Amino acid sequence: MWKSSWRGAAALLILGLIPASLVVVTLDFGHRKAALRFSQGPEVPTLDPQKMQDVSGGRIAGALFEGLAVFDPVAASPKPGVAHRWDISDDGLVYTFHLRDDARWSDGSQLTAEDFRYSWRRALDARTGSLYNYLLFAIKGSREYVEATTGLAEMSPEQADAVVEAAAARLGIEAVSPTVLRVTLERPTRAFIDLVAFHTLLPVKRSSVETSRRVRAGDDPTDPAWTHPGRIVSNGPYVLDEWKLKYRMRLVRNEHYWNRKHVRVPTIDVYPAESPETVYLQYELGQLDLITDVPNLAAEQLLKERRAGRRLDFHGFPYCGTYFLRFNCTKPPLDDRRVRLALSLALDKQEIVDRAGRLGQPVARTFVPEGQIPWYKGPEGHGRDVERARRLLAEAGYPGGKGFPTLRYLYNTSEAHKRIAELVAEQWRRELGIVLTLQNIEWKVFLEKVGTLDYDIARAAWIADYLDPMTFLDMFVTGGGNNDTGWSNPEYDRLIGEAGDTVDMERQADIFRRAEAILIEEEMPVAPVYYYVSASLVRDRVKGYVPNPLNRIAFEDLWIDAAEGGP
Repeated sequence: MWKSSWRGAAALLILGLIPASLVVVTLDFGHRKAALRFSQGPEVPTLDPQKMQDVSGGRIAGALFEGLAVFDPVAASPKPGVAHRWDISDDGLVYTFHLRDDARWSDGSQLTAEDFRYSWRRALDARTGSLYNYLLFAIKGSREYVEATTGLAEMSPEQADAVVEAAAARLGIEAVSPTVLRVTLERPTRAFIDLVAFHTLLPVKRSSVETSRRVRAGDDPTDPAWTHPGRIVSNGPYVLDEWKLKYRMRLVRNEHYWNRKHVRVPTIDVYPAESPETVYLQYELGQLDLITDVPNLAAEQLLKERRAGRRLDFHGFPYCGTYFLRFNCTKPPLDDRRVRLALSLALDKQEIVDRAGRLGQPVARTFVPEGQIPWYKGPEGHGRDVERARRLLAEAGYPGGKGFPTLRYLYNTSEAHKRIAELVAEQWRRELGIVLTLQNIEWKVFLEKVGTLDYDIARAAWIADYLDPMTFLDMFVTGGGNNDTGWSNPEYDRLIGEAGDTVDMERQADIFRRAEAILIEEEMPVAPVYYYVSASLVRDRVKGYVPNPLNRIAFEDLWIDAAEGGP
């Protein structure tokens, strides 16, 4: 297997599918190898569930922590986690979660309803800085709690505590007993259990998270070191044993996990890498067992081989996500909707798919992926229309691109992102006469720059947090934690709020459709490019892996087949 993998890698080098500079990249296995060796791309920025904002962090969080409900990759829907069951009132406003008696933290202490109450309050607390706090806005008193925790900087600690506790008393999260959590919503929310299974609502242990030093009333009390090995306390199927930044993270089975007998892989090593090409080569050399980010050029060939009955370790499947471009709507000339629309209309998305995507990704006319959410069909969207794009640019004062400033296009390290950036720059220069400067930076810095609007145009992707249009559309409300465009539209905000208040699926779909039309037909703060097709490689010896539209991995369900070369 190793020899044939090396021949495959060598062939790809000859074809130019892997840069020659990556040949020397190997993993050091001087230490004892883990039962499962995994890579998913760049280093995760944080292991703090309430502060995460990326898919890769969410995967690791799902191994270290467990929520009241968890995502079932087989059914593509939530199933019981820490809560063995829940009751929903007839009016859909009150959820009562019943926790397992044997739920424990990794230090052996009991996990209680109060731990969830604390964690969800922490997610809402403005001092935490959670970009996903809006996922809890269906809970009664949640917005008021955010507001109450926003203006504490000028108060004494005693005053601040009084304000926060008063807001907490009005918050619809109640620890009825150590094993019963009652949650009261502002409005019926059909996808609430899906939200409960998301990483922002995972439990964290207060004594582990908060610093012992005194902080000012308006400061975040989180101890930055709480996620370090030896400090972190978690409740999922695995615990963090080692974390050497930009080298390796080791997870070991949590012996206090309530379902530990089901966890059959004792150790997992997670190897970060900025380049998907590097990760792919390491897999082909036999150094990795499971990777979730296969470079597009290699994936194209692997897909052909799988269809021919050979590379059955390759898994290509529809992924509920959209590749798109963000426009910084606070900066001229991108503050002009005519310019944004012109740029989008001039894109040749099919060329991007053919020359960079390589997996037949569907060209995107809408932001919510078509066909991924069966009960929703989005607006028509825009196709390519270069003549209209030129007219719009001229109306905005830039005929033939004259006088148009050079814009900076930001992307994180990846040959695919680089190729897409080059194609976008080439298309806009050819069709509109405008020039881009391309800037490549590492993932963590990329997130910081996009989050602070330190860019003109940036590549972006959004993967569904749960299978509902809301997860794609609510992030663009004014001031949304993941908006990252500076765009604001009162009518859009109103429609998203109305959709949240609506339980009837047909009516809700109509409201979503009207909102999405504002987003991608009228205002265009983002330009959808294509819908994702996921590409993963999983060795034959790794069993229990289930492809799913959210591309999540239930590590606790995996096992190693000794007959296929397992330990």
